[in-house]
Amino acid sequence: MWKPLSVPLLALALAFGHSAQAFPDQPVRIVVPNAPGGPVDVVTRVLGEALGQRWNQAVIVDNRPAGGGVVAGNQVARAKPDGHTLGLVVQSAVTILPFIMESLPYDPVGDFAPISLVARTPFVFLSAANGPIKTWQDAVDTAKSREITLGSYPAGTAFHLTWEMARRQAGIDGLYVPANSGTQVQAELANGDLDLALEAPSSAKGMIDAGKLRALAITSPQRLPILPDTPTLDEAGLKGFAFEPWFSLMAPAGTPDAVIEQIRQDLAAVLEQPEVRKQLDFFGMVPITTTPAELTRIIAEEREITLPLLRETGLAKH
Repeated sequence: MWKPLSVPLLALALAFGHSAQAFPDQPVRIVVPNAPGGPVDVVTRVLGEALGQRWNQAVIVDNRPAGGGVVAGNQVARAKPDGHTLGLVVQSAVTILPFIMESLPYDPVGDFAPISLVARTPFVFLSAANGPIKTWQDAVDTAKSREITLGSYPAGTAFHLTWEMARRQAGIDGLYVPANSGTQVQAELANGDLDLALEAPSSAKGMIDAGKLRALAITSPQRLPILPDTPTLDEAGLKGFAFEPWFSLMAPAGTPDAVIEQIRQDLAAVLEQPEVRKQLDFFGMVPITTTPAELTRIIAEEREITLPLLRETGLAKH
């Protein structure tokens, strides 16, 4: 027999329903720590368009690339916690940056409400197409006979940590050469000034297809559709290795649970749309969603892994 809800349960149900119906009642802003035009920015705009259609509200992508992600993080942390300001948060912002900065203007854990992962973004090891290193094993053998050089993004980034993990597992050493852009790294590699490089697959694909660079191995556990002939590091000989940096969607701490859940469900729905998945595939990204609790656990686990590595490399400030 049907029974009416108790007063507390009825109030909770009404509160959830009211929050879900009320959101969003104005344009939603997604703060991105990357400059316009890059893969993360483009994918965020694709997601924003799909979410905007679902919400019948404009979704504005707000690029804040300054400060290595600090400016973007502060914008989100200080925003009104009503769901109308969200952050596209990359892995390094919460698992690396807090340990290599002397201080941050916000708490990288306590000032954010995790919503869900959006995608994982594996990296690719590269060599010059006309050079002597043709496989990952060639790179390992070369590094055991002389010092090799690997070019990638600045020290302390996910690229740097990926190299540190891979070289340590392989039992090799090498000089890490940081650069300000992938274009610079790829040019130096193609010219023979570097032995190896570590890049995002979508950024390197043009030079690979042009026959100037060779893709040696992908850091993900599975091959990527945009580089189907490139083996994973596990297949290439580094057994068990799998590292895929990610980016996620977060809100300011204090955002109502009902709003967080609605955003999570709507994000999961748009990530199933063929056009959205096509865009992620094009940029070498693997779509993935989680619950807020799962994302919180992932962050905690990866902070435990990266902090000792940052200390060993001398990058940790505390």
